[in-house]
Amino acid sequence: MSISLTETVKAPPEKVFSFLSDFEKAPQYSSYWKSVKLVKREGNSATYETVAEAEGRKMKAVTKITSLSNQRLDAETVDGDGKGTRMSFMLASVPEGSHLTLQGEIVLPAFAKLLGGIVKGRIESGMKQELSVIKKVLES
Repeated sequence: MSISLTETVKAPPEKVFSFLSDFEKAPQYSSYWKSVKLVKREGNSATYETVAEAEGRKMKAVTKITSLSNQRLDAETVDGDGKGTRMSFMLASVPEGSHLTLQGEIVLPAFAKLLGGIVKGRIESGMKQELSVIKKVLES
């Protein structure tokens, strides 16, 4: 399933990037991320063991995040629930602050694929909520 969402944040790209790069703090502000634990760091990449919850379902995974300073964060689920999912946070400077775009491909379990549009709508809604939370934290 493909997804692409954009939010304008009244903060410079450097501040947005710094916030998003501190992935281990995600459970402090997110209702989606329950646990994020750093496993290893190599150069501009870091691998985390994660636990997330959506629609009452817990999902355990290993996620690798690669960063391009102040421009982009690429996340790939390399093991566990959603293995093969690839998402990118891209930043662009605008007069109001930053455009934050979240886009990528989400790998769904077989039962969710059968529900098609309903699942896509719920996932998009959840991701819009996460972007709103990020915006709120950064603008406060």
